[in-house]
Amino acid sequence: METLAPSPWKTTEASLVKAMDNLSNLLIFEQELLDGFEEDFRLIQRGLARMHLMAQNVIEEKGLEGYGEEVRFLTTQVEAVTDGFISRKQKSKQPSCSNCIKDSFPFFKGRAEIYKLIDDIEIIRASILRLISKGSELGMSLVKARTGTASQNLEQQKRPFSVDDIKEERAVGLEEGIHILVSRLTDGKGNRKVISITGARGVGKTTLAMEVYKSAAVTNHFPSRAWVTLSQDFELKETLQILAKQLWMGKEEGESSVEAEELSVEELSKDALKNGRHLIVLDNVRTLKQWDALQSLFPVESRILITTRDRAVALSTESDHSQRFIYHMRGLSDEEGWELFTAKLPPVPMELEELGRDIVKKCMGSPRAISAAAEILSSTPATLDHWSIVLEQIDKDQASTYHNLSLVADALPSPLKLCLSYCALFDKNYDISVRRLIVLWVAEGLIEKQNGSKKAAEDIAEKYLKQLENQGMIQVVKWKSNGKIKKCRMHHLLRDQWVSKAKKASLVQVPDEAACSCSSSSTGMIRRVADHLDKQDDSFRHIHGNRTTNNALRSYYGDLRSLLSFDFREGPEPGDDIGNFLRRGILGRFLLRLLIIDLEGVFRPKLPKGIGKLKELRYLGLRGTYLEMLPSSIGFLPELQTLDLKNTHISTLPNTIWKMQRLRHLYLSDRYRCRFVAPPSACSPIDLQTLWGAFLDEESPVEGGLNRLINLRKLGLVIRLTLSQQKSLAKWIARLIYLESLRLRSIDESVQPSTLFLRPLSNLKNLSSIYLMGRLNNPLVVQKLPENLTEITLSLSGLLDDPMPNLGKLPNLRVLELLADSFTGTLMVCSTGGFPLLRVLKLWKLQGLEVLVVQIGALAIVKDIEIRYCENLKMIPNGFLHLVHCRELKLKGMTEQFKARVIRYQGKDWYKIAHIPSVFVED
Repeated sequence: METLAPSPWKTTEASLVKAMDNLSNLLIFEQELLDGFEEDFRLIQRGLARMHLMAQNVIEEKGLEGYGEEVRFLTTQVEAVTDGFISRKQKSKQPSCSNCIKDSFPFFKGRAEIYKLIDDIEIIRASILRLISKGSELGMSLVKARTGTASQNLEQQKRPFSVDDIKEERAVGLEEGIHILVSRLTDGKGNRKVISITGARGVGKTTLAMEVYKSAAVTNHFPSRAWVTLSQDFELKETLQILAKQLWMGKEEGESSVEAEELSVEELSKDALKNGRHLIVLDNVRTLKQWDALQSLFPVESRILITTRDRAVALSTESDHSQRFIYHMRGLSDEEGWELFTAKLPPVPMELEELGRDIVKKCMGSPRAISAAAEILSSTPATLDHWSIVLEQIDKDQASTYHNLSLVADALPSPLKLCLSYCALFDKNYDISVRRLIVLWVAEGLIEKQNGSKKAAEDIAEKYLKQLENQGMIQVVKWKSNGKIKKCRMHHLLRDQWVSKAKKASLVQVPDEAACSCSSSSTGMIRRVADHLDKQDDSFRHIHGNRTTNNALRSYYGDLRSLLSFDFREGPEPGDDIGNFLRRGILGRFLLRLLIIDLEGVFRPKLPKGIGKLKELRYLGLRGTYLEMLPSSIGFLPELQTLDLKNTHISTLPNTIWKMQRLRHLYLSDRYRCRFVAPPSACSPIDLQTLWGAFLDEESPVEGGLNRLINLRKLGLVIRLTLSQQKSLAKWIARLIYLESLRLRSIDESVQPSTLFLRPLSNLKNLSSIYLMGRLNNPLVVQKLPENLTEITLSLSGLLDDPMPNLGKLPNLRVLELLADSFTGTLMVCSTGGFPLLRVLKLWKLQGLEVLVVQIGALAIVKDIEIRYCENLKMIPNGFLHLVHCRELKLKGMTEQFKARVIRYQGKDWYKIAHIPSVFVED
């Protein structure tokens, strides 16, 4: 009797069972082989189990031929990876130790093999996610498994694989990216557009792309969609066949999947990718060659979304910038990493929080690494010993990883290498302010300007910083609301290696835990000194003792360019020690080549009277020193670029200040109302970019004085001016086309808030942050704000009309703070679609506010809400029920009636906020 061949769908089911059985054998019998990859294979195993359950529920096989082929192709990929593991074990009876890069992977002969394995796993997991999603769209669903050894065993293991398994790797910070990318894809414009998601390995590019691909707005907008994850062994025809099958699937007319196998590349591109509104996702585009082979095949009306680690690929996608958009995925900041970490664990005991934060820091902002650490800890007792073991293991694992990173750092272009080495002057646990770091780089002359370039050195420095972040050389600790880096640090292992090299080259004198050497063994002169109060460093004895002769000091410091002090002790000793060292250096003429003196945070350093003799000095940082007076010779520093007096007690500047013609950044202390003396007409520092904390009164001329400073980027003023002077000030501010940050506080003779006159600022296209304190007498200021604003703070503005309709239209606004009667009306409405990217909303002391309305679709991704002392507010808005991404709500100083409405599980309004993880109610 002739045996009937199994149907294609039964063949698909059988291939899934076989792949699952292979994985089960690998996980059960070869566990020692999987160290470091076990969880990855378990995720793949659960994914295949999910697909098998969906496959078992299929009744009608018609129309699923293409889907079945994709599933079978996936199972061959899985088998290839598992077979590769087994074969490596058999061939590795005696591993090659000379090139072993990690004890836990003895069967791999090099990092390239590990990276290929990681890539293969990423491709498989992305394919599983896509096929599960597509199966759901085709009507396939989960049912209880039928009897069968493989599926039964898998069901008894951990929960089935789902979209959440991948989504959890990057559960923090995706909302904004989803909104931006969906908006770009569905903007309705007819021309083809290519959108690229870039970022480091493991940062969540594929996860973000899948969330966008599955979003309701995208599925409704595009009649057909297709997704392909490119492998290292890229084949154009095979890629087009995968795309064609997906684009044809579900259509009544069109080629069958069988015919797709027989069509040529030209026929596939003509028939499958013919004109139409397609969304095509190219996941994991590795090279320009791959993109070049594909890019000409896509129709005019299509949208292409690609993920790539290579920014050069993203930059090459379209020559017309209007048809190209690049979304760079950043790593998580420390706080975002902590949020992800704690979301995956039971409440962290207080005694383990510091250790937990250390674990997060060691993960360098990688969502994947943070998730993995949390998963390990979730299955162990929450004790100091267990968590310490995990932290130690991370250090051990990273030791080899960052050896490779050091090789990458060594290959950096010279300017980037020098900038990176400067980060080593800061302690390994020190959060470096980017504001500070960039001007230090510029002052040391580390920034290379191309001939004829009009870019400011600070702009080039920011570009360098971004490149270092993209390369993984530095970790971002905190981001600004405008997407720029606010604080960063160099990885401690990389730092130790670089400090050791720099010491051998006599470039620096800083503490080094990895190689504790002293400069006394060096043959050359030290160029940079960072005093961290380390008694093992020669600089400690030189700065904090007096026994060394000037001749001996000259042999050390005759070529010194940078002097940084991190002596944060209380009392007079820090100021005395550094003051004496500077005085000796100037009198002994061995510090005359200094470019940088950075004493930020040192308590009241005693600056020598002869500081004006440092004719090459470019940076003098005195922020947070509480210094009360400057030496009069400070004005005789012709090369000075940065003078930072913020958070000092200095209230007057010497008249000679404007002799510093190269001054670029001037920070003053607004708390002590340091009066600003306008520069004379012949001495205006045309390159001044920062004027922060200055106090203007009736004796501070605007016309013919201040208004000659036209290149400002940061402007912060406390003003006590007449109306006519304010009008001149407003006219000048409206001309500052490079302005990025504006802070204005208007006061009267009694130091009480006063009227603030401004013109509309809509022409200031670069303005991203604004703080206004004072009664605004021109409502057009709020109605006509520039679209690039990311942060707005209004205080005592006295607005009669609800500002939310206008503010809600700002497409890039992330932070909004309405403080102290900035709005005096009773009704405030956040309209549908308003505030699309807002993350932080603060409403403080709005005494007249009675009703706050949040319509569905407003504040879509808001994360933190804080309402304080709004004593007439009646109730929590009903719309809070829909703020699904809100993580924290703080209520303080509200009425007893209001607080009664938010009593946990009992109050009338509790159901509106019960979904918010952290709700704080304070008196």
